[in-house]
Amino acid sequence: MLKIESLYKKQKNNIINDLSINLKKGSSISIECSNEMSDLLVDLVLGKQLQMKGEIYLEDIKNLEYVKNGSTNIGIIPREDAFYERSTVEEYLKFFNSILCSKVDYRDIMIKFELLDIANVKIKKLNYSQRRMVSFARERLKQPKLLIFQEPILNMDREGTKIIAENIEELRSNGTAVLITSVLFKDTLMLGEKAYRLNDEGLLQLDNNIGQLNKDGGKIEEKKPTYEIEKIAAKLDERILLFDPKEIDYIESEQGISNLFIRGDKFPCNLSLTNLEERLKYFGFFRCHRSYLVNLQKVREVITWTRNSYSLSLDDKVKSSIPLAKGRLEELRAILKL
Repeated sequence: MLKIESLYKKQKNNIINDLSINLKKGSSISIECSNEMSDLLVDLVLGKQLQMKGEIYLEDIKNLEYVKNGSTNIGIIPREDAFYERSTVEEYLKFFNSILCSKVDYRDIMIKFELLDIANVKIKKLNYSQRRMVSFARERLKQPKLLIFQEPILNMDREGTKIIAENIEELRSNGTAVLITSVLFKDTLMLGEKAYRLNDEGLLQLDNNIGQLNKDGGKIEEKKPTYEIEKIAAKLDERILLFDPKEIDYIESEQGISNLFIRGDKFPCNLSLTNLEERLKYFGFFRCHRSYLVNLQKVREVITWTRNSYSLSLDDKVKSSIPLAKGRLEELRAILKL
C-alpha cells in the first residue's frame, strides 16, 4: 500500500536519510521519532512537501498523483486535531458520514468507540481521550486503505487505549495498512506489528521479542557475565547512587542506555539490560520485553489490549504501564502460576 524507496529530505535540523519502507495491505508499523520528524514524514507521504531524493508510492502510484484522486482512501489522525467545537458528537460524525458518502452506519462506528453515551455532548466539552475517539471514528467512516496515526495512545486513559488498540487491529484485519508515529518508546512498542526508530542516522528496526536489530537485520549479540550483587549502581550528575534491587520498579533500555525507574524517577545505569537481567534474575526480575526488565513484585495487572498486544500495569508511584511481548506471555504465566 505504501512504499518508500531511498527517501532523502532535509528540513532545518531534521534529516530523513535513505528511508525505505514497504507497508503492505493489512499490516502495520510504528515508528518512534520526534514530532518534527513525524510531521515531515507525513507531509512527504501526502505530497505537502517534496523529497530531495527517492520515491513514494501509494498502491504503486506515485504519491502526488494518488493524493489528487484518492485522498479519501487515506485516513489521517494528527496529534492535534481540529473540530467543529459547537457540534455535538453525533452531529459531527453524521456530517462527515454524509460528505464522505460512507457506506458505513456512523452509529455503528460510534458504538465501536463507546460514543453513544456522549452523542449529544458538544465537542468543546469533551476530554482529551474522548476527542481522540471522535477523530478516529471520523477516519473510520472513510474505510481507509491507509491510516496514518500520530500519537494514538499518548496521554490516553486505559479504557481509551484499549479501544484505540482494538480498532487499529480491526482495521488491519480488514486490509487497512496502518502507519503509526510516536515520541514515546513504550507506545511505539505496544502498537504495530513491527517497530522502528527514526532519527537523523536513518531507520532502525526494533525486534519486539528478543534483541535490537542492526540495519542489516542481524541481531546485536551481548555476552552474559554473572555477578553476585546486592546493589545496582546508577549515576546522578557527579554522584554514584547504589540501589537495592527491591527499590527498582522496572528498567528500560533506550538507545543503548539502561534507565532504572524508582518511585517515578529515572536514573541512568552503565550496565546493559542483558547484564542487568543476569544480575537481577534471583531478585524477581523478568525480561517482559526485549527493552524492559520488570520487578514482578510490582506487577499489579496483566492487560490484554488485543490478541497480539499486552502490557503490565505496575503498583508503583506513577502506576506505570510497560509492554509485554507476546512471546514472553506463556513464560510469565508459568512463573506466576496463572
